[in-house]
Amino acid sequence: MLGGFGELGRRFEPRAYAEACVADLLLGPPATHGAVIGDAALLLSCVGGAAAADRLCERWLAVTELPATDLLADDATARGCAQLHAARQVVPAWTRGLPPLDAEAEARTHRRWLDRADSPIAPDFGSSAAARAAEGLVRQATAEPDPLKRLAARADDAADMAGVHRLLAEWVAKAGPRPKVAQLAGCGRLAPLLAEGALAEPLGVPDGWPEEVAGELLAALRLRDPAPAEDVPMAELVERILTARHADPDEPPPPRQPAAMPEAIAAAERRIGRRLPDDYRAFLAASDGLPADVVLPRLLRADELHAADNGVVVISERTEYGVVTLVPRHGWLVVEADPGLGSTTHPSFRALLDAHLALLGGSHAGADPGSAWR
Repeated sequence: MLGGFGELGRRFEPRAYAEACVADLLLGPPATHGAVIGDAALLLSCVGGAAAADRLCERWLAVTELPATDLLADDATARGCAQLHAARQVVPAWTRGLPPLDAEAEARTHRRWLDRADSPIAPDFGSSAAARAAEGLVRQATAEPDPLKRLAARADDAADMAGVHRLLAEWVAKAGPRPKVAQLAGCGRLAPLLAEGALAEPLGVPDGWPEEVAGELLAALRLRDPAPAEDVPMAELVERILTARHADPDEPPPPRQPAAMPEAIAAAERRIGRRLPDDYRAFLAASDGLPADVVLPRLLRADELHAADNGVVVISERTEYGVVTLVPRHGWLVVEADPGLGSTTHPSFRALLDAHLALLGGSHAGADPGSAWR
């Protein structure tokens, strides 16, 4: 789909799908970002992640200030969203800028679209009247039923639940690494099942995956459009990060870690053989480490710090998504090494935390406690 920058196989794989969407946001033209977010939100809604999908769309609108119509790649996506919202009996806040659609009428339109034969010939004959006429004749002559759309129609017509789930599994097996779930979501009888997460099992998505993907996509958006950082005390910065990570507005955010004792920081510096940077010492004195998040591995406690032979200090857990290090180069630099997205160098530890907060959408003073999501 769209930019196609991610590494994808022939079938849907949750991790590869998320990485491909993130790559499209980071590397693709901004004009395509809305469609990337909208398509991902539609898929999340069909695997039990409707709340995460709504928060993702709402945050995209807040970050970009673009119209909600940019989230809908085509009419099929608009119909799919309308059917799912009707099935949920919910009108999400992000849809207020969309023209209202009649669910029953759209279901009939969608069925006609599923039944319509399509031509594999690309519409690129030219803009002249003769070229358009020739294109119409050729495409009409080569039109044939789309097998995926026919499967969607058969699933919508299935007489029993076992038949529905069998056809959904068959559709997923043939839909490729970035399935066009709008084909299914626009079906009036399928929409209630999809709104309950009927695609989660055939797609093989694990628990918590929708929230994780939504967080990664928001982080990618923030990388493309970072917000300015503010100079606040280290303890407040850590609290803002924990608050911005927290998705449930009805529960308080988790407290920061207890402060590292001065003796623990001094012992770490003796092991490392040099004084740690002042902003990192201030962090440890405010919070002895930081829990992991989808865009940052767990930051280590003072008693876990050691220097490698080359003087580099690893300050985070090593995970499949990367590691964070302090590098002594005319002072200290902070390097985030990500095997998928490459390395990012920050001029200071404070800059790393500011960037992390910006990715979460919580960099502004007095930000709404749930601003990373709402």
